[in-house]
Amino acid sequence: MIIKSFKKILMSDDQVLPMYQKIKEHILEHIANGDWQPNQKLPSENEISAILNISRMTVNRAFKELTEEGYLFREKGAGTFVATPFQLNPFFELIPIAQEIAIEGRKFSTEIIKMNVVENLERHELHFYDVDQEKVFYSEIIYLSEGIPIQFEKRYVLASFAPNYLKEQFKRDCSTTYLQKLSTVLSQKHTLEAVIPDEKLRTILKVDDHVACFKICEKLQYKNKLISYAEQYYPASRYKFHSKI
Repeated sequence: MIIKSFKKILMSDDQVLPMYQKIKEHILEHIANGDWQPNQKLPSENEISAILNISRMTVNRAFKELTEEGYLFREKGAGTFVATPFQLNPFFELIPIAQEIAIEGRKFSTEIIKMNVVENLERHELHFYDVDQEKVFYSEIIYLSEGIPIQFEKRYVLASFAPNYLKEQFKRDCSTTYLQKLSTVLSQKHTLEAVIPDEKLRTILKVDDHVACFKICEKLQYKNKLISYAEQYYPASRYKFHSKI
């Protein structure tokens, strides 16, 4: 029975790996081995949290990340299921916006809207579930190509990873490149969707009402720990993605 398999997590001797990560690896192992087939229903968050004697939020984080990564899918009122194989294809590694603009042979520039320390926000809203005592920085930056807005970015960064982040002006590089230079072992994950921008976003990007945007959610991790989360918006009418694999 699937629910009983989660008891094996309690026997793990890995004291460093966070519990949500142990849950993720347990699920991924069973999917990779073919034990759990596409469209097979998983136990509920409440069932898993009860058997492991942990908070439901911890299980929710594991399910949420696996869903974003394409390994699981959810149906409202029905539960969480193993995704079909076509949903497991990885997305291309995106090139940072500063390099994208350089590829086009255009001039790169930035406009910084906000650079501050986060205050009075719940950690789950920031995607930093396990860093309650750490300081978090926040930035809003517009990236321009030949003076035309090409990307608007909202980013959260752990101060412990990038203590000088708020001092940066990003005249030559974007925030992603800046953070990548702080560690050679920084991993990244992206999700992409199309969205209709609200009035504020249309004003920032200087686009008309009928123009849609690409929205990319970026997670940067260092040794399995999330150190930065960003939401990046690109006007679809004036942007083409480049990628590398």
